[in-house]
Amino acid sequence: MNSMKETGQALPLGIAFLMSSLLLAIVLFNTAQTASEKSRLTNAADAAAYSGLVWQARALNFQAYTNRAMVANQVSIGQLVSLTSWTDYAYILARRINEITNYFPVVGYITQAAQEITERIDDEMVNVAEVFIPIIDSVNGVLSRTQQTIYVASFAATPGIVREVVEENDQRYNASTAYAVIGMGENASGWRNIIRQYDDSVGLLRKADVVNRSKDEFTASRNLSTGEIVPDAPNRLNLGFVRVWITKEGRTNLVSEINSSTTDDVEFEWKGKDTLSLHIETWDSGDQEWDHEEVPIAWGSRHVNGDFECEENQNQSYWSMWFSSGDCPRYTQENRRAEWFANMSNQELNAEYNGMRAYYDLRDLSRENKDPRLALRIEVELPESDVRTASKIDGLGSDAIPQEPLRTGIGEGMFGTEDQMAGGGMTAIAAGELYFHPPDDYNPAMRTGRYEIASLFSPYWEVHLIDTPMERHFMAWALRDEALLADGASGVAEGIAHFASDRLEELEQLRQLQASLQNQLDNTLDAIRRGQIETQLAQVLSQIDQLESADDATASFTERFEQEMAQGLTYAENAQVAGYEEMLQEYGELQGEELIEGFQDELVDQATGQLQQTLEQDAETTVESAMSSILR
Repeated sequence: MNSMKETGQALPLGIAFLMSSLLLAIVLFNTAQTASEKSRLTNAADAAAYSGLVWQARALNFQAYTNRAMVANQVSIGQLVSLTSWTDYAYILARRINEITNYFPVVGYITQAAQEITERIDDEMVNVAEVFIPIIDSVNGVLSRTQQTIYVASFAATPGIVREVVEENDQRYNASTAYAVIGMGENASGWRNIIRQYDDSVGLLRKADVVNRSKDEFTASRNLSTGEIVPDAPNRLNLGFVRVWITKEGRTNLVSEINSSTTDDVEFEWKGKDTLSLHIETWDSGDQEWDHEEVPIAWGSRHVNGDFECEENQNQSYWSMWFSSGDCPRYTQENRRAEWFANMSNQELNAEYNGMRAYYDLRDLSRENKDPRLALRIEVELPESDVRTASKIDGLGSDAIPQEPLRTGIGEGMFGTEDQMAGGGMTAIAAGELYFHPPDDYNPAMRTGRYEIASLFSPYWEVHLIDTPMERHFMAWALRDEALLADGASGVAEGIAHFASDRLEELEQLRQLQASLQNQLDNTLDAIRRGQIETQLAQVLSQIDQLESADDATASFTERFEQEMAQGLTYAENAQVAGYEEMLQEYGELQGEELIEGFQDELVDQATGQLQQTLEQDAETTVESAMSSILR
């Protein structure tokens, strides 16, 4: 039986065990809180880097869509010019047929009506073109100015997006560390270096070439042979000594003229021609050759923005494949006389047209720039005072000193722990990359063994997160505190030197072992023993190769670390982010919102309504005129 003196002897052990358990629980709590905060901090950094680059990717894709829209609008202007050229040609064809058949009573009424109808249609098409060409041209002007606004806005908005995403994840987080400032400064510099505006003659002519290559079939070529004009007819009617055929030729081109005094001043003009000629070849037995004669039947031509194509200084780079007559590049190969009549008609559309507008594209347009990329590196910080650990819990781990100790000795701060974090807080770094990547299921160039070069005419800009190199981690750590910068750099250098020294010592031992095994191999005749030595020698050589590779990697790492540190500090010293102020000022001068709002839908609605009313009235007049001509 236990005596009364033995009662309570287990209490001190229980209290000690309880205290140890509480301390262990606090350690586990602090560890769990730190791991949880680190995970949330990392997710916030990844989300911020990704979101900032997504905004920039959308800006580049917007530039691509607007570039395509401007090209499509230019092609639509070419289509309007083509239609007016074709209706002018149709009217002249009907008029010339009517001039011949006007002496025949019944047929004359029909051809007279056809002439009036085609004339009315031509007038209406001219009205349509003269209404819509200025509208389409003004849309291109708005798109061009909007591109500039989006370029500046995307540049200026990225830091704000990064900070907003970070704060939305947790109000305690911030992305204003030195490493984050440097990372956003690098991104800002890269953004300005990856794309630029093209408003000079070379850039505008390049875009004009894209427009000419994008024309539809009707605009690019309206050629027809005899068999296509008259179904089932041969392309050439061969009557022995006489050959007869009919050729329809026509096309529309975007042409340019560079001002000789200022090479950056370039003008553009849309011009279309349509011709129809009868060709007759007769055999000349004396000269033993075919004599050719062209009989023009019909022709038509329309242009917008002045007829400078036939002037002496006309830039004829696009028409090098065609024959020239005087100062006028040819649009036809066979109907040369008919084309001469088309040139003489000089039919100009009374519509405002300003040609190619400024646009944005990659700064480096060479084929070597296959894979342009733009990185964004940020760091998100949680101050040490905001990390939820046991030291922040009142009554348990608070750092407050009790005014009067309790009799048990347990008071506020009894289980307090001192939080110590490098740089005064917890941080997480993240990096993302903007790159050009056409969809895997849509790459027609792959069928021919080619690839699509990155440009701002294809909206295939995407974003993904990338790994952060180890030297970047060291740089971010060193930049958190000025005192840590020198200590961290020297510590890393000492660690690398110690690692390299150990590797060199081990490498020297392996080389001595290699020499010993090689000597044994040379002095051994037993085949089994030689095989064993060769196996050992191969293993030693493999270890030597690995150590030599590790030595090279160590030297490379040291060099990269020094370069990254120097580059990062250079960006910080030069305050690259000061460029944001310049871009913000430029954005304010552009008055981006006013530019976008300046183009009102009412203008299009008004023009469309007026056009519809005019068409209805003229169509009714045309039908009445045609019926009266037939019944007359």
